[in-house]
Amino acid sequence: MPRVTFLVTNAPTRVIDVAPRATLLRAAVRARMPIGRSCRGVAVCAACRIFIVEGADAVEPMDELEAQLAARIRLAEHERYACRARITGDVTVTTSYW
Repeated sequence: MPRVTFLVTNAPTRVIDVAPRATLLRAAVRARMPIGRSCRGVAVCAACRIFIVEGADAVEPMDELEAQLAARIRLAEHERYACRARITGDVTVTTSYW
C-alpha cells in the first residue's frame, strides 16, 4: 500500500497509507491537510498545486486533463496538480502554504 508523507512547516509531519492509484488530492483530504480545490478535482481551477519532494517516480505521468491544465497554467519542476496525480508508491509532498 502506498504511503504519502506530508511535510508541514512548524507542525508534525503527517503520514498516511492510501490505496494504489489514489490521487494526491484524495490523500491530502484524507489526511485532513488544507488544500485548494475549488473545482472539486476536475482539473480546472489549478488551486491544488503540490510539490513532490521525494518519490516523483511513484506518481503516474500526467493524464490528458492535467496536461491540458499545465499547458494553460504552468507548473514548476516537481510540481503537480494533486487532483490528477495518481500515486503508485511512496511519495513525500508539500505546498507553499503548509
